Amino acid sequence: MTCKVKGILLKIKPTIHEERALTVLTDRLGLITVFAKANRKKNQYDQFYYGEWVLYETGGGNRLLNHFTLEEPFHELKERVDHTFLASYFAQLTLYFSKGDKQETSALLPLLLNSLYLLGKGRSPYLVKSVFELKTMQLMGYCPTLTGCGHTADAFALEDGSFLCNSCAQTVRTVPLTATVAAALTHVLNNSPAKAFSFTAPNEELVRLSRLSEAFALYHLELKAPALEMWKTVCDD
Repeated sequence: MTCKVKGILLKIKPTIHEERALTVLTDRLGLITVFAKANRKKNQYDQFYYGEWVLYETGGGNRLLNHFTLEEPFHELKERVDHTFLASYFAQLTLYFSKGDKQETSALLPLLLNSLYLLGKGRSPYLVKSVFELKTMQLMGYCPTLTGCGHTADAFALEDGSFLCNSCAQTVRTVPLTATVAAALTHVLNNSPAKAFSFTAPNEELVRLSRLSEAFALYHLELKAPALEMWKTVCDD
């Protein structure tokens, strides 16, 4: 039988059978593996290509590529090496949840598409990265509590995502927190993925937010993200 899904190609891997295994984040099936013949037309698909995938589902449960219609290639991401690395990090973070429930991982598709679009259109990479990390963690069940200890918020607790004063912060792992970063965190987590990007802050505050969101994600996930380390070597903070 055949089926149609909308999705974005995150990973291409050759197989021993002269095929390519394509990892695609889709709107209805979550993260799936699609097998395509290696001799298909060159450049028919590439990493971060988004469009409609027509798939043939075999009796054994495999999905074979029948046809792909490109809707958005995200070419801008490959014009700058820092954008390429950051987009690849987004893909690696998404792929971390590849064994999750299909409905949960499908929820990452609009967030990823918005993130890649805004990154390619020149929005601050620190803002886009922070929102992607925070909303991904929230959607996958790792939402910061944003509760306070009743005193001035000076630190962000990595364990539960609470706001702590310097005294309370001495007993747990934290990262520094400013009023601007706290406000940005609250905005991102209290809005939909579409509206979470709609805020501004000075660049130095966005850098702080990026460090916080990254620290929170890496604290909770056993994630190896080589692209993130590569991005850090070329980003300008």
